[in-house]
Amino acid sequence: MFMPANETSRRMSILKAGLAKSGIDALVVYGNGAGESGGTIRYLTSWMPQNSDAILIVPAEGRPVLITSDKNRARGFVRFFGNDGQVVKAGSMFGTAKEVLSAAVPPGKAVAQAGEFDLTVARAEEFRALLSPYEVTDGNAIINKQRLERTPFEAEKHRRATALADKLVAHAMSIAAIKGVTGADIMADVEYLGRRLGADMSVCWIAIGERPAETMFELFELTETLGPDSRFQIGATICLDGYFSQVLRIGTFKEPSARLQETADAIIAMQDAALAKMAPGTPIHAISDVLESMIDEYCPYTRATDPFRFQACHAMSCSYVDPGIAPFLFADRDKSFDTESPLVMENQVYEVHPNFTLPDLGHVVAGDVAIVGGDGASWASKFPRGIYRIS
Repeated sequence: MFMPANETSRRMSILKAGLAKSGIDALVVYGNGAGESGGTIRYLTSWMPQNSDAILIVPAEGRPVLITSDKNRARGFVRFFGNDGQVVKAGSMFGTAKEVLSAAVPPGKAVAQAGEFDLTVARAEEFRALLSPYEVTDGNAIINKQRLERTPFEAEKHRRATALADKLVAHAMSIAAIKGVTGADIMADVEYLGRRLGADMSVCWIAIGERPAETMFELFELTETLGPDSRFQIGATICLDGYFSQVLRIGTFKEPSARLQETADAIIAMQDAALAKMAPGTPIHAISDVLESMIDEYCPYTRATDPFRFQACHAMSCSYVDPGIAPFLFADRDKSFDTESPLVMENQVYEVHPNFTLPDLGHVVAGDVAIVGGDGASWASKFPRGIYRIS
């Protein structure tokens, strides 16, 4: 399902009006498919492939132009963005961008830039040269703020992506029951299924063992055969039609110990406490604070000494981590800036995955997607929560 024409044009209209109001004549975005900047291009054009780069020029007045040096990627951009902007395939991406920008904005005028953090050293030099005739301001803040206000269309996209992530987890649990199967077998089959069902990106990590110590991301790390005493943990990540989702689960081959069951219940309580903070108008940092306090109370390790602990919650959009929200969900953030925290808004999407180490259990995880409604949030992920019995 493609983005309706009015969704892309709506975003462009909001952006261009904001640029004009701020006295900025154009936004120049560099986007790298492997980096955070790709989410900005994906948001504004509805598409951004992996392992590619592009430049998007959005004048406050006039038609936006997407420039790519890859003819194959150009076809994709035409398909998704051709009704709302011009797509140019160029041998010299930065040389063509200079021509397009010069034609749209006279030297000395104000231009906003975004995406510079994903540039290589050589690309950064070309990017600075492109912008050198202008007064340059930060465009990341402009577009990140706009991206905070989500629509029902976007929420539904995440809902569909989450349904697919649920399917991947269910598929993984069914394969795990096959005698002699390895983690590599499961990973390869799960990632293939996601792509076969239409995902732009389909990846997973897997942990296996009685007391898992690490999550594994590569096939060569997953040669171990699952056995009756193994615990099987998976995180399945999907990008579908440009929108991200992720579901994490634990599976066991026998009845979980009382200790593991108690821990699974505690993690669910942590998730539900975070969900309760997702009412529109609540400062976003409150979501992280309740999670961190409950993890710290339950886990004997601090965040700094824990052998396995990563971010317990993040917002998702056209990026795996929404850049406008991320600074206020960091566990180690500078809390003196919390007065600047954005507020929870309807249609925002959060991934809540408490994760930590217990000396007797190894690392433990769970992950669910929450979508904010008018009076609070609800779980979009439907795969059974808690410990899943593999049979």
